[in-house]
Amino acid sequence: MDDLSATDDLSLSKDSEMTARHTYRYYARKIFADPNNRYYHEQRINAALLLDEKEPLQGAVADFFFGCWYDIPYDVKGIFARIQGRLHPQIEHAFHNCINKLDYIKHSSEFATRWSVLVTPSLNVQTHRLRISSDDAKEIAKNITTELMSARAAADWSTIEQVEREFFAHCLACTDRLAFSIVWFGLGKSDWQFDERWRNCQQQLEQTGSTLLKSTQNLDTQSSV
Repeated sequence: MDDLSATDDLSLSKDSEMTARHTYRYYARKIFADPNNRYYHEQRINAALLLDEKEPLQGAVADFFFGCWYDIPYDVKGIFARIQGRLHPQIEHAFHNCINKLDYIKHSSEFATRWSVLVTPSLNVQTHRLRISSDDAKEIAKNITTELMSARAAADWSTIEQVEREFFAHCLACTDRLAFSIVWFGLGKSDWQFDERWRNCQQQLEQTGSTLLKSTQNLDTQSSV
């Protein structure tokens, strides 16, 4: 009976997670059409709080701080209290600076994630990469693989295209080669059809990796002189 109960709990947890993801995406579409609607932002943040990973929450909060910038210094302490401890400390500190009018979220922001719909990831890769730990990358890879396999089983091709597009954007913005590799090999075992977009993303990640390595070597050389 205990084994059956544990299985039921796991199934319920998976169902709840999928429901939260669907709710999150639903309000993301609403926000894209109506960027200044605070209710939509709050509902999306509520859905993000039900997920284990940090990226959806960070993306939702970044969009909220951008779309409802006029509310941020006055009436967001309740929301901020709920997200405390759920994001990386430096990210929480940055959002807190926005509340205190010390900074604000720009359209091109280092705090955007692949889940953001109003703000876009900054090209400042070195800063952006600080947000992605190996644990985050593994969690992202696990969730992406699950979403894609579930969508394929349901023949939901539009969801597959959307999830793939978001994943590529994340990998390139954050130079997340680990997540890309895990998803690539995981899907490859299930005979996934990798199209040109997958190969382009792979090549860009390899090029970025080579550039970062050369930059590091140059800095090491300069330091030793």
